[in-house]
Order: sequence, then C-alpha cells, then structure tokens
Amino acid sequence: MRASAVAGIVFANTNDNFLKKLTAHRSMASVPFGARYRLIDFPLSNLVNAGVTTVGIIPKEKYRSLMDHVGSGIPWELDRKNGGLYLLPPYQTSGMKRYNGTVDALYGAKDYLIRCNSEYVVLCDADVLANVDISAAVENHINNEADISIVYHSGVLSSADDPKETMLLNLNSENKVTAISFDPKTEINTAYSIGITILSRKLLTKLVADAYDNDLVSFNRDVIAKKLKSLKVVGFEHKEYVTLMNSTHSYYKASMDLLNNDVRRQLFNKNRPVFTKTRDDMPTRYGTKANVKNCFIADGCVINGTVKNSILFRGVHVEKGAVVENCILMQETSVGNYAALSNVIADKNAVIGDGMILKGTEKKHFFVKKNQIV
Repeated sequence: MRASAVAGIVFANTNDNFLKKLTAHRSMASVPFGARYRLIDFPLSNLVNAGVTTVGIIPKEKYRSLMDHVGSGIPWELDRKNGGLYLLPPYQTSGMKRYNGTVDALYGAKDYLIRCNSEYVVLCDADVLANVDISAAVENHINNEADISIVYHSGVLSSADDPKETMLLNLNSENKVTAISFDPKTEINTAYSIGITILSRKLLTKLVADAYDNDLVSFNRDVIAKKLKSLKVVGFEHKEYVTLMNSTHSYYKASMDLLNNDVRRQLFNKNRPVFTKTRDDMPTRYGTKANVKNCFIADGCVINGTVKNSILFRGVHVEKGAVVENCILMQETSVGNYAALSNVIADKNAVIGDGMILKGTEKKHFFVKKNQIV
C-alpha cells in the first residue's frame, strides 16, 4: 500500500485531568517520559514506522510545549512538501466553538481530512504508551473488509484504571466486535481499546458530520458504540506492553517498568524505533564516589551521590552524599548535598536543597512542581 493511502490524527489533550500535576502547564501529549521522550513520541513513531507521512495533531489547550517539541516534524521525517505534520488547534468562527469532545475535535479538523486525500485514517490517543504495529493493523482492517477497526489489548482493567472513554470489547471467534461497554464497575479481565481506531476517510467524515449535527460529544460512546448493528467493527489485538496514562500512579508505574528488560524490548523495538527531538549534550559524568544501580539515565547528567531504581532525564545533578531511590527526576533537576529522596517525582528545573529529606510511597508519591525550590 502506498504511504499516502493512510493519514493519522493524534488527540493531544486526551484525559489531561487524570495527570493534573504533570499537565498543569502542558498537554498530555507533551508529558515527559523515559528520560528523553514525550508521550506523543509513541503515537507519532507508530504512525511513521507504518509509512504514514501525513499526520494531524489536535490540541485543545496548553500546547506551547507541544509545539516546541514537535516543531516541523523533522525527528519523524514529517517535514515534507507533500503531506507532513499539521497542528490543528481549536479556532472560533460563527459555526465553530472550542471543542468539548472528540466529535467537536474531529469536526474542527474537517479541512485537514478533506485535503489529506488519504483512503484511510488512523485515530490515536496520546495517553496510551505502546509500540504498535500500525501497518499490520491497517492490513488486517483491509483484509477483513471492516468499516471500523479497534486496536485492543487483553488484560485486567478496573474502574480505578479506566480513563472513562476506554471501550471494553466483546469479540466473537472471528474478532468481530459484538458489544461495547464502558466504565467497569469492578476489576475485570477484558479486551479493551488502546486508543487506536482505523476507518476510511470517507466514512469518518460522514460519521463526524452526522454526529456534530446531532450535538453528540464522544466519538467512542456516541458513534462507534451505537453503530455496531449497521457497521462491521473488528478488533486487532496488540499483545505487547501497554499502559493507559490515567493517573500519576500509572505514570510512575510505567516509568518504573522501564527498569525491566522485557518492557524496554517491547517499547523500544529495534524494528519500530521511537523517535524524539534530540538535544546534543555531553555524556553523563560519574564522580569517584557515585553509586548507581538499576537506573535509566539520559545524557548530560552529573552524578556524585547514590542513585538506585530511578529515571533521570537530561541534565540532572545529584550532588555528593545525596541518596535518590525509586524516583523520577525530570530535565535539569538539581539534588543538593546529602539530600535524601524516595518515591519522588520532580518536574523540570526543580531544585532540592542541601540536606532535604523528601519521602513518598509507591502509591502516593511526593511531587515537586516545575521550577519549584524545596
């Protein structure tokens, strides 16, 4: 299939309210992850690795950081004369308002859908962490002559883990979706959507126009779930690692999962690399008394203390005598002499002073805000 046959759309502000501390000054898509990445790197890379060369990003608010990160799309080779990367922010006209759901968001991107001239569209949420073979999913969609395909994962989901728009799927032996539900009341083992939907551009345009005219809000709840009798909806299973970013705890757990070799191999598949904006820096420097064990550390750091089971972003400084355990320290965070940190998430440019003791737990982390001095 030619690359121009498929276009992508990424929803940048999906479920911002679930990571309130991390999304106070940024969109979900631009939340830092894994020492050097942003969450949007994963859906963008999934699309590009499938040969998709036209991608629209739909933000809602707080997208300055996102714009700075994606730029013209150079890291993903989306800086093109034909196709490329499009930022599709909300705008106001007499017939358009700031969107309050995915139907509004897609309706606001109707010009993009018309001009991209692709046969199929892949819709992606930015709050799902996974390395997905989009090419195989599109091929499965075509071979099954499906109207809509939903990429899903099978596993345990509970009301505490559910981002509310997650589709819980009942599938028959041929992987056709026979029922869709939402909001699990208890912890259940189920097939659930991982925020990737495939359908033809023509069908998407029609469904969105009809839904918008009828004041519908959610493309998942109000459109797909109610069209099972009239449309052929099939599932495509993603069997590897997935995390739904629906709480600060889920973010913390996904970050700590990177310390597991199997998870790293699944997320950073050599055949489907994850691209990101690069920043040249010197290698991390370790002092003579540095003690580092089981960590994920970016370049540009200076470590003179003890760091265990932690994720350190670019430019982090850990001074002598300091102890950092089970922590996520984002870009340019500084930890002073003889400070002690345990189960801490520190946003960018945080400063932890000499001798400070900050302790959280595995389920209730101590959070240091961006630019905060403690």
